[in-house]
Amino acid sequence: MLHGRSPLLFLIILLLVAADQATKFLVRYFLDPGESVQVLSFFSINHIQNPGIAFGMLGNYGSLIVFVTTMVVFILIVAAMMVRNDGHMFWPLILLVAGSSGNLIDRFTRKSVTDFIDFSYWPAFNLADIFIVTGVILLILALVLRPSKTGESPQA
Repeated sequence: MLHGRSPLLFLIILLLVAADQATKFLVRYFLDPGESVQVLSFFSINHIQNPGIAFGMLGNYGSLIVFVTTMVVFILIVAAMMVRNDGHMFWPLILLVAGSSGNLIDRFTRKSVTDFIDFSYWPAFNLADIFIVTGVILLILALVLRPSKTGESPQA
């Protein structure tokens, strides 16, 4: 049953995933794995294939990562559908679904995630990772700053 913000939810997710996949495609097309292009003294585009999750952890557990991520995406989509009219929860959930889906597509099609944004002082990442981190931050803020059901302001 699609109504309310549901079509908008899926359109935004589709656009964000498309942006993530397009940037990864360009990196894979123009750079070989391990190849890097210095953009600024502190920033480069560095083609890295990451078989793990954050910071390369769990690289030998690809099937488990795919399974858990698929379940998380499904749960997040259901949650987004349930709160589609709650502006505080709408954006965090959209970003989490889009980011998780973008990296899940890589895992299904390549068995690893294409990372490329490299600030040299932090492990390389991609747009999907930005969506996930931003979604988590917004979700935490929404939960912490959310007024209680009694109408009282949140505790500081």
